[in-house]
Amino acid sequence: MSKVTGKNAYALIHNNGLNLLWLILMLTSASFGIVSLVIMILAVGDVQILSWSIGYILTSGTNDVVRTPSIVITVICAVVFVLCICKNKIIRAVVKD
Repeated sequence: MSKVTGKNAYALIHNNGLNLLWLILMLTSASFGIVSLVIMILAVGDVQILSWSIGYILTSGTNDVVRTPSIVITVICAVVFVLCICKNKIIRAVVKD
């Protein structure tokens, strides 16, 4: 019975469709994470152009209004990226041998 689950884990790890989804998720989380990290650094550094552009257009506020959502998005994207990196270990943990 354990050989069957081992084959299932191997099949899931080497499934091209599933790997494509993991790759898209990883690239998306990295892209959004980098953009939100740059926005967070600009907000923490109190760069005035940030509040004039993003803060004013989106929230009619200042850097303080932009800082918290960018921190939250950066953390979420980092967690998703780490989960994508650990894909094989997650699949092996879910499909027990």
